[in-house]
Amino acid sequence: MADINRIVVMDSEYCSMGRWISIIVGDATGLKLYESRELCALADEDWLIPAYLDDFDARLVGRDPAEVAADPEFQRVHEALSRAIRKAAEAGPCFIHERAASTILADRDDLLRVMLYGSNVEDKYPRVIIDPTVPLGEDATREQLDAELCAQDQRRSVYHDAVAAIPWGDKRGYDLCLDSSALGREKCAEMIIAALQPCALDPKRCAAAVDRFMASFK
Repeated sequence: MADINRIVVMDSEYCSMGRWISIIVGDATGLKLYESRELCALADEDWLIPAYLDDFDARLVGRDPAEVAADPEFQRVHEALSRAIRKAAEAGPCFIHERAASTILADRDDLLRVMLYGSNVEDKYPRVIIDPTVPLGEDATREQLDAELCAQDQRRSVYHDAVAAIPWGDKRGYDLCLDSSALGREKCAEMIIAALQPCALDPKRCAAAVDRFMASFK
């Protein structure tokens, strides 16, 4: 495999297998994965610990992104995480999950911006149930599971939309959008890895194929 000299920044719907896919990509390419836990450590702030950040994220649910953007607590958290994200990028090729990383690193030309989603909500329910951070068990109702999925996605989207011009999940903000329900985690990982590599097609052959097709209209 060719050396990977790019940075992957990925947003993902909750329980769309984003973490699993990022782990697979990292194992295959050597890209270091940065999620909230790693970013907290890199920020090197005594107050910014995973437990605090999880509580902070939970309090974003249902809030307006514009109101959140003006909140001093949000500004403090975002500034610290932004410094950590820049440190991660400066250290070399890596994989950064969420935290509006594409906006923070918008001045770089080595980004691959990925959105991962799952079109089949039924696939997500078992993953919610086994998530040790979520207080729902096997007796959870469909309504409870749907509410948890919505709340978790709001945690991500509100944070992102408080600082980004293009909304979380909007295809205009990404280079690659993948449906893990349709493709599966291994194929999604494979497609991300392929997108990081140089194109294998011959440009001259591609141009000739297009020319032949266009000539058919003359």
